[in-house]
Amino acid sequence: MIELGLGALLIAGAIVVAMGTASAALGIVDLLPLLGYGGVALVAALGALLCAAGLTRRALKRGTAHRHGLRSGRLTATALIVAVGLAIGLPLAADLLNLVRIEGFPLGYYLAAQGVLIGLVVLAFVWAGRQNRIDAEEPGP
Repeated sequence: MIELGLGALLIAGAIVVAMGTASAALGIVDLLPLLGYGGVALVAALGALLCAAGLTRRALKRGTAHRHGLRSGRLTATALIVAVGLAIGLPLAADLLNLVRIEGFPLGYYLAAQGVLIGLVVLAFVWAGRQNRIDAEEPGP
């Protein structure tokens, strides 16, 4: 239940910040110049993900007949979010990571050239192992 409430608060906060009415109505600093529209969209997406996680958790607790599908979908969605974070998020943060050097080469280079690929392979093996466990515990459709 807490995921639903926190997700709704994040979505409502993102809407208020995007409309620019926070400073006038609440007497606080306008956060839109600080976050930008990309940051506001990220906060709203995080709120939507929290709401989806809460709804999935509620459905799993009720013991529905679709338990296998819910668990598999939840695992797949989590794996996709991690894969997007690895494949897109880390290379975008390469400028920050380039401040650290390993034997003369910047850390951003290592992550872009090798680290992301290794992370995606490890993610695939972890996903397959957990999916096999779900298949063994829950009878499929």
